[in-house]
Amino acid sequence: MHIFLALLYVSLVAPGCSRFLTKRDSTRNSIQSIITIAKITLVHIKMFPLDPQIETSTPSIEGLTSICHDLGHLENELQNPFTDVVGQIVADVSSLEGRVRSFALTMDCPIQARPRGETSNTNFPDSRLQLTLTKVQRYLDEFLLQEDKLKVC
Repeated sequence: MHIFLALLYVSLVAPGCSRFLTKRDSTRNSIQSIITIAKITLVHIKMFPLDPQIETSTPSIEGLTSICHDLGHLENELQNPFTDVVGQIVADVSSLEGRVRSFALTMDCPIQARPRGETSNTNFPDSRLQLTLTKVQRYLDEFLLQEDKLKVC
């Protein structure tokens, strides 16, 4: 009798007390985490005075696969001569790329290998830093406007 009452309690009352994470909840949490990291990265970038007149192009954001690829390239651009100056931003972009890559894999999206670090031109390091930070900032601004692309490969 006691076992029957315990099973009845567990089946009727306990489900309301503890909630299992569904795939939908997990997806929503992952997307929210990615968006939060992108916003934090923008806050860190805004600590640097950037020239708003710098011209740079932003790759189109098509889905998780392209986002992983683009973030990998941006991370590589930040790495080379600027790591000491913008270490937190490098860490932010790396974390963001890793989180997007992990989420894309759980969504069964085709993911390319991480882009290889390329040796960049180290002439005019201050100008290159401005250009690179502007490129990252504009990409993340566009990314946040198109956060629905996180739901497609």
